Amino acid sequence: MSLSEEAITLQRAAHELMYLGMDGSPVYSDDLSRRNGEVYRLTMALYRSGVKGTTIEEQANVCLALLMGYSASFVDHGEKQQHVQEVLDGCWDVLDALPASLLKRIHHRAR
Repeated sequence: MSLSEEAITLQRAAHELMYLGMDGSPVYSDDLSRRNGEVYRLTMALYRSGVKGTTIEEQANVCLALLMGYSASFVDHGEKQQHVQEVLDGCWDVLDALPASLLKRIHHRAR
């Protein structure tokens, strides 16, 4: 699986976990636990790979995927905040290198 595919897979799994039950369907503990474990596993695999991406867009996609994964999963073995901070620190470099966009301009004015 390519890096982009890994990032998209994590984003999709994290999104599904974050919005689980929002459509009014029941949430079963075994399904919640399974999805949470899968998001955590995918997040840690991507984080531990250390691969950032070959293009700035791919790097941004990896940052987004990792932040989504850490936000969605409630598993924390004591390393979560440190990992999130490391990802956020890397995101600043990526954000500065991304092409101009409305969202980026709004963000930079807020800094």
